[in-house]
Amino acid sequence: MLAIRTIGKKIAGVLGMAVCLMAALAASPSAHAAPPVQTAPALQAFEPDSLERLVARQQGKPFVLVLWSLDCVYCHASMKTLMEEKKKHKNLRIVTLSTDPASDPELATMMRKRLAPLGLSANAWAFGEAPAEQLRYMIDPQWHGEKPRSYWYDARGKRVAYSGVITAATIERFAGNW
Repeated sequence: MLAIRTIGKKIAGVLGMAVCLMAALAASPSAHAAPPVQTAPALQAFEPDSLERLVARQQGKPFVLVLWSLDCVYCHASMKTLMEEKKKHKNLRIVTLSTDPASDPELATMMRKRLAPLGLSANAWAFGEAPAEQLRYMIDPQWHGEKPRSYWYDARGKRVAYSGVITAATIERFAGNW
């Protein structure tokens, strides 16, 4: 009988230590920490003075500025084509500018999710706090908001505006010698 009591006390002691250890692990912050999440770069807010900075950041290299929005199906098709053609045109630099507001957290998340699989998150902008009409005018006084819209800049900063879906032929026409 004494042997059974001794074994019972030992089992109770081991179980007690196991419960304490489990409680300590559960309370540990690292036990609940999720693995680090890679987030897409933040969208840059496009304000009335942003176009000059955006162009200057390209450091005299040709690029295309693609204006788009979440509700524009043709814009998404254009961006997908750009990324496919980038494989052939290694020097094709792409800057995106969404006409959706950067200040809306839900829309900003949706924009990043739309750009990430296309590899277009690195140089992404979205309309800032100024009225959309003012921002459109600062981009191009002749532009009235139709999308998709793109601006093809050469190395000297001269640009050509294009309205419509970007196709492989469009890219060849504007960026064929880049």
